[in-house]
Amino acid sequence: MKTIILGSALVVALGVWIVVRAQEPPASHPDTQKLLMENTLVRVFDIKVPPGVFEARHQHARGLTIALSDYDNETKSFPDGRVNRGHTRFGDVRWAEPQDHEAKNVGTTEQHVVRIEIK
Repeated sequence: MKTIILGSALVVALGVWIVVRAQEPPASHPDTQKLLMENTLVRVFDIKVPPGVFEARHQHARGLTIALSDYDNETKSFPDGRVNRGHTRFGDVRWAEPQDHEAKNVGTTEQHVVRIEIK
């Protein structure tokens, strides 16, 4: 089931990317977040965060995150200040509502995800 969901999400992301390719995107963290494409419906990001790297406070729209690596991270949510630490496995697919947070890769492997945000 997870393989079907991952495959379907990747096919959708690739299809959207092929149809509309972004020019030079604005990114809140250009060293770690690359905007692959944007249209009137979605934004698709390729996110790579090396071990130990901290991303300052930023926001995400609601959307789907597809893990392309195993990684450990810690996030702090705003405005409540709640801290979450978690492990993600390659192939995990997660839905998230809009969020305002800061994040750090606290593991020994690169965090690599594709994030599809709904506008």
